[in-house]
This record gives sequence, C-alpha cells and structure tokens, in this order.
Amino acid sequence: MYKTEEKMSARDYKKIMERIEAITRQATEIGGFKAIDKDLLDEYLTLATSAADYEDKVLKILPLKEPTKLVVLLEDAMHKRRMKQRDLAKELDVSEARISDILRGKANIGMTLAKKIHKKLGIDGNLILENV
Repeated sequence: MYKTEEKMSARDYKKIMERIEAITRQATEIGGFKAIDKDLLDEYLTLATSAADYEDKVLKILPLKEPTKLVVLLEDAMHKRRMKQRDLAKELDVSEARISDILRGKANIGMTLAKKIHKKLGIDGNLILENV
C-alpha cells in the first residue's frame, strides 16, 4: 500500500500530504470527519501515521516543547525592556549562546545566574528556583 518511512522519498511524502489535504477538504465540506465513510477515514489515518513517522524519523520534526515558566518570564522581561538576547546576555553577564540555549530550553540555569536574574530583572526567586 504505502511505503514505510525509511523507504519513503520526499516525493512520496509530498503525495501523501496532498492526499491528506484532499481528504481533509472533503471531510470539511460534508460536516467533518464523523461524516466521511469508514474506508476514507481508515485511509486518512494510515496516511497520517505514515506522514508522522516520516516527519519524526527522516525530517526530524519533533514535537515542540512548551516553554518553561522561566523562559516566558525572561521573554516578557526582554519585551518590556525592549531588549534583544544580546542585551539580556550583557545585562546578566553571560554569553549570547548561553541565553539562546536557555530560551530554547536546551540549558538550565545555575544558582549564580538565578540570583542575577532575580536582582537585575526582578523576577520572583521562587519562580526561578522552580526552573533551576
């Protein structure tokens, strides 16, 4: 029927996505997925599973993580102060790469940086500690 994600080409993936879109349009026109027939729904689910596997294993499209509360607070502080990452890095005396990693959830903060965030940005220490 459909190729596995390891054997699927970019062209195969594109065709699958086009078919998924066509089925979605058809379902929308008739009142949703509950209104389409079982065979078409089964096809849709098979295609969606194949596409998701291809995206995870070949394209490496992974689910996005929710930002931590600290990241949201840091971004809010930057916005209020009209700061860029570079400005925040300078204010906290850390590298721009370190700030980037923290904001992307790729790095944790230590106690020294937690104290700087609290003192210089006025973010509640308890919220910071929850994310150390």
